[in-house]
Amino acid sequence: MRKLIILFTLMVFSTIAFTQESNSFSLQEAIDYALEHNRVAINATKDIEVAKQQKWETTATGLPQINATVDYNKWLKQQVSLIPAEFFGGNPGEFSEVIFGTEQTVTATATLTQKLFDGSYLVGLQSAKVFLEISKNAKEKTDLEIR
Repeated sequence: MRKLIILFTLMVFSTIAFTQESNSFSLQEAIDYALEHNRVAINATKDIEVAKQQKWETTATGLPQINATVDYNKWLKQQVSLIPAEFFGGNPGEFSEVIFGTEQTVTATATLTQKLFDGSYLVGLQSAKVFLEISKNAKEKTDLEIR
């Protein structure tokens, strides 16, 4: 019983000792820690990444676009048409069954498009660059406020 009490006491004190960490920072380390872990600074960094992605998205709309499709059809039962048999040398007044078309079809198409000149595209590129700069300035302002 005595060993159990000693073991329990050691476990309690060891957990208390490990949970009481003390961090001491220099001034520069404290500033760096604050810039890295501050919620507003983290959001400002994410805003810059969003602005970069929007700039790339806007740029990509002006690049060549390739669209390709492949269609495959297999007719389980082809349609039958009735044609007068006399067209084929048969008796007048009789009809012959004729199947038009193929049982299977494959159609492939490819389209390449690119904007040659579009004023709204140029304005969009400029506004994306401005948005990126605004985001970078907001991040710099946030960092200065945190410091």
